[in-house]
Amino acid sequence: MVKSALLIIILFVLSYSAVGQTTRIVASFGDTLPPYVFKDGPSGILIDLLKDCLAPSGYTVSPRLHPYARRIVEYETNQVDVVTDINEKVLKDSKLKGFYTGHIYAYENFLFSLAERELRVEKIEDLSAYSLLSWQGAIAHIGGEYATMALRNKQYRETHNQKTQLRMLFNKRVDFIQMDGNIYKFFRQELADSQTLDVSAPVDIFPLLGKSPNGFLFKSEAPRDACVANLNLIKENEKYKDILYFDRYDE
Repeated sequence: MVKSALLIIILFVLSYSAVGQTTRIVASFGDTLPPYVFKDGPSGILIDLLKDCLAPSGYTVSPRLHPYARRIVEYETNQVDVVTDINEKVLKDSKLKGFYTGHIYAYENFLFSLAERELRVEKIEDLSAYSLLSWQGAIAHIGGEYATMALRNKQYRETHNQKTQLRMLFNKRVDFIQMDGNIYKFFRQELADSQTLDVSAPVDIFPLLGKSPNGFLFKSEAPRDACVANLNLIKENEKYKDILYFDRYDE
């Protein structure tokens, strides 16, 4: 009788411990995406979003920051468990295998030019006549008519450091830059605060690209399913209201 009671207690303790255990998920993020990803910490809206998607199911996230294109290599070589900023085009072009969440969040890309230049573009094709500095991987990520324009435009360039885009714009080295609106605001304020570059000149903004929806690609099915299952909790968090983009699992 005593042995039976002791066995029950041991089994209860073991089952309780198993429930309380957490599983570590190593995640790859682009390293120059403030306010979505900050190197300090690391922290940022996107890192918090992945953590909040997984925490209710007992997962912890260990972020790794890489140059934007490198994050795909880290995933392909099994260095990480999940990679961020994935859409259907990236899945197809890079022939990535794994378990995709569908669209969860979105960047919103704009074109920026100095107002004094009085440049006007009404469609993406019009950019072919101008110098344009974009972020690393934009052709592969956006695709379509943007990729067609970029590949034909000898004045088109991409850079890993998005702060460089603003430096080039305000130094009048390029006609246009293309980037997410929140990233642009962050770096413009940072440059203004540092007083290393005059960024007070008025800027024209062209919303030709719209939102760029993305999700997470996992190596394993269980954490992907957990992430998707917890999306309703994420919807209630005001912190993410400007970036959420559910179009596959939204009810």
